[in-house]
Amino acid sequence: MRTVTSLFVALLVSGCATTTPRQLTAPRQAIPALQGSYHQVRRGETLWRIATSYGIEVEELASVNRLSSLTDIKVGQRLFIPLPQRQTAQFLWPVRGSLRRAAGGHGVEIAASPGSLIRASRSGRIAVATQRLSGWGKTVVIDHLDGFLTVYAHLDQMLVAPGVDVRQGAPVGSVGPRALHFEIRLGARPKNTVALLPAR
Repeated sequence: MRTVTSLFVALLVSGCATTTPRQLTAPRQAIPALQGSYHQVRRGETLWRIATSYGIEVEELASVNRLSSLTDIKVGQRLFIPLPQRQTAQFLWPVRGSLRRAAGGHGVEIAASPGSLIRASRSGRIAVATQRLSGWGKTVVIDHLDGFLTVYAHLDQMLVAPGVDVRQGAPVGSVGPRALHFEIRLGARPKNTVALLPAR
């Protein structure tokens, strides 16, 4: 399985045409001091849905944000999302936003507010963090060390470097003007990404 993972990573990097991807050192000043990130409430979202997609208890989310009740949220409100206390083998949404299928049927496109932090869907190790991947731009790939990989592309900023271990929920990058391209793969094979994520 390690060979398959290495092959997939090599294919990603080799897809850069004539441009050699540059590895990025994580800009420390860009990483939030608090262990978590922020989420801006969108129309139709509930506190329960937001908490579930980030792998935390709704009561914890309400407590951290000092909400008087579980319905005390408004469109446009910024909520602090702490790292999940318990790591899980379940994949979590890397960011909340408007969803559509990606071209070619591989993965999904998630449109979120520019600057929104993108979180590691599961714990793992950064296999790729490159500035220019052909067709994808700034891209991070996490190797979950069990055959699964997650791909995060069209990033505005990367907050991780190759070889770094990341825990589930930790920021790996930020959303730019383009929607986040997100895939879950088993080795080199794309999986049904939405089916492996919590219900929205």
